[in-house]
Amino acid sequence: MSLFIAHILNSNADLINVYEPLNDKSNVSNVTCIDELGSLDESDKLLVLIPSSTVTSYNFEENKSLSNEINIANFISETDLIFANEVSDNEYFLNNNVVYVVDKVFLKDLNTTLSELNCEIYVLPEYLINIINGRDVISEFEDRYIFTYSNRTGFATDQNSLEQYLEIVLNKNPNFNPLIFSSNKYLVDKFNVKPPHELFNLNNIDFSDINTLPNFFKIQISLNLFLNKMNLSKSHLAIGLISLLLLVAGPKYLIYENNINSKIYTSSTFDIFKSIDKDIKRVIAPKSQIDQILNQIPKSDLPSIKLPNLDIFFKYGSKYISDISIEIDASFASIKINSMPDFQFDILKNNSDRFNITILDNDLITSDGYVNGIIKIEYGNE
Repeated sequence: MSLFIAHILNSNADLINVYEPLNDKSNVSNVTCIDELGSLDESDKLLVLIPSSTVTSYNFEENKSLSNEINIANFISETDLIFANEVSDNEYFLNNNVVYVVDKVFLKDLNTTLSELNCEIYVLPEYLINIINGRDVISEFEDRYIFTYSNRTGFATDQNSLEQYLEIVLNKNPNFNPLIFSSNKYLVDKFNVKPPHELFNLNNIDFSDINTLPNFFKIQISLNLFLNKMNLSKSHLAIGLISLLLLVAGPKYLIYENNINSKIYTSSTFDIFKSIDKDIKRVIAPKSQIDQILNQIPKSDLPSIKLPNLDIFFKYGSKYISDISIEIDASFASIKINSMPDFQFDILKNNSDRFNITILDNDLITSDGYVNGIIKIEYGNE
């Protein structure tokens, strides 16, 4: 695992210094866009420092009994008059009684680019790079003077504005007495810093402290991000889209096919009935209509046979019967049973005598409370 620090030097995010603290400042590299860091892998950590011009911080006593969103809303309602731009132009982060107000467009563009990297990402204001609990700090870093206050707010300025900004700070807080990490003569004399002057060193950054600070990074979902994270090629994407199309269109096609088959079945049934009885105009209840046709046939034309009374089987388990084979001459019938509950089969068997049916043999398997197989019955045929 490696820790990299990317310091964005302007609001256009096209001038960026990248460090690896193990090598300190001597091995700095310059990039013009964050996506040039695409070589970082999942085990790496990237700390992105954004310029002070894009983020402002305010002290705000949060109400711990309220949600983060309500606290931020209360902050906005109390301080919106001091904002130079519209409230909706900003993103707001609340952390340890400090609200950080960040330029929304800048942050969204930055996070969109960062989202395509594979490493662990933290985005912070540059003035939190050298935070020391309970102390005000001024650090010289890349020709900039970073003011980090004990309350976790801060600012950064260049050499030309250093004296002017410091006078403003001292006018508001005459007891301002920061730790100085710089050899700047004005700062050394102003705060009576004795040599040797302690300088800011990236190797002194404790990443466990960084974890306690607000992280402005929020992943931005996009098609490019999806392809990148899933490592999908264009052919993979095409296959995925085709699969999705089949998933959506498949059920509709099956319903369409089922409707077509239903119409064919209905038409064929009607044709069969017309061949039996030309007076049939419409087939609504096939079983009932077949009974009516049979009733019209003279008794003398019917075979002198008796069919088994299978009402008991239809009463107690018609949905469990898939096949019935009747041997008329021998007065036998074979019935195939599928997944009939065993208690229901016992009821059927115990009541068979009432319907003049004798169960001669059964080739059944009972498993997990269900009966499957074939039974052979004998029925009276006098």
